[in-house]
Amino acid sequence: MIGVGARARVLFALVVASSLVASEARAQSFRGWVGSTVRYMELQPLGLDTVPLNQVEVGPDGETRTFTGEPVSCVRGLDACTLYRSQGSVGTVWATQDLRLTAWGFGVQGLSATLYARNRLRSGGELLWPRSDDELDVLLAYAQLDRGRWRFRLGRQETQSGLGFNGFDGLRVTSRVGGDTRVEAFAGRSLARGLRESHSDALNGIEDFFPDKDAYLLGVSARGELPEATYWGARYQREIFTDRRGIISERGSIDVSTGLFKPLRLNASVDYDFAFGHLGKSHATLQYVIPSGRWMVEATGRRYTPYFEMSTIWGFFEPVSYHEGELRFSWSPISRLGVRAWGGIRSYQDANFSPLFGPLENESWRAGWGAVLTVNDAWSLDANYRIEWGAGAFLESADARARWSDGDVHFNAALTTFQQIEEFRLGNGRVFGGHAGAGFRVLDRTWLDGAASLYLHRPIGDGARVSWDQFRVWMSVRVELGSDPGLRR
Repeated sequence: MIGVGARARVLFALVVASSLVASEARAQSFRGWVGSTVRYMELQPLGLDTVPLNQVEVGPDGETRTFTGEPVSCVRGLDACTLYRSQGSVGTVWATQDLRLTAWGFGVQGLSATLYARNRLRSGGELLWPRSDDELDVLLAYAQLDRGRWRFRLGRQETQSGLGFNGFDGLRVTSRVGGDTRVEAFAGRSLARGLRESHSDALNGIEDFFPDKDAYLLGVSARGELPEATYWGARYQREIFTDRRGIISERGSIDVSTGLFKPLRLNASVDYDFAFGHLGKSHATLQYVIPSGRWMVEATGRRYTPYFEMSTIWGFFEPVSYHEGELRFSWSPISRLGVRAWGGIRSYQDANFSPLFGPLENESWRAGWGAVLTVNDAWSLDANYRIEWGAGAFLESADARARWSDGDVHFNAALTTFQQIEEFRLGNGRVFGGHAGAGFRVLDRTWLDGAASLYLHRPIGDGARVSWDQFRVWMSVRVELGSDPGLRR
């Protein structure tokens, strides 16, 4: 009997082969691409280790640590303490094959079909990369019918909005009302976010703790355009279990972008969680472009509340929200040079918690700057620096990138460094990294790309002996399929 993995690879090969033959026979009826990517990663994972009691001391802050400053966990009555240390290097190789294809010309005006499938292969190694054992995914697979102001789409599809990326197997109907307004309704079997699997399948590994039921996604939305370059959108959607005994989520959102307040432009959005009865995330950005076009100023206010589905217990612990303010400047002193700077402050809501050693800090800050230089039509340079500091964490990073391209060939290179203090485990340290990549057109419709990255972690002073050293390399080939008669010169 052929295994699941073998059947998946055979199916994928047949789909690719048939699309290639069909695209040659009737090129005007197919358009898409097929690509394969191979990746290799090597790193040092953390592992639990022990330290004898005679190598442990109690610090002035009351914490137990080794003589070299590594924090340890000790239990009364045991003759050793535990800590996490970097283990030996491990690596893995895995590959993905993607097929994206849209076909039409079935003898029915306005009818088309779209398929986006992905096959994964794992070649081995001690490191198991997330989802590399999930061999076949159908990301999109739907038929679409356009008839005047109506559009019908049936199959596996995705909605993208301020409420996130929601996949479902079902029907979506869109209608154009008037010239600039579109109304949409959708319904079908809900898919777990990021997995393209049903809710029950996605929870197989932990089904002892979660309801093993499938779910439906239902929703309506509308969007349109008004005078003064004003664009608006509204959405309502609900997820329920298929037995209709419980709600997973029920939310709505409103988005607005308008130039009504000239010379300012306003972009704003807000969403509401009907299930928990409170506002979710919201933001408002005012943008001002100085008439010369060389200066731009943006001021943003933001509120964020973590979102949890009702099928999990975490949402009932009243997740702490935060408010944030940010100011950004952009300046272009000459046509090929752009300079930017930004700064922001974040304030967290009271956690209603009484710590033992004093009040919790509830503010964090960040700032940064960057510049981009377009040397000529082929060369461009980009550099950034940013710093963030708050309760229990600090981040400082800098990076610089260069890119050269003449259309059929491109090269890129980057250098980066960052220092991150994570007081609870990793201690102090700085990472230095480099990246180099290239790509070129092999044939008229075939592209070959590849890149390699190296990151080296260097500890600063005493602290946990962990290593973030990593080496990554990847290579991909992409072939374009078919052509669109409407795009011919």
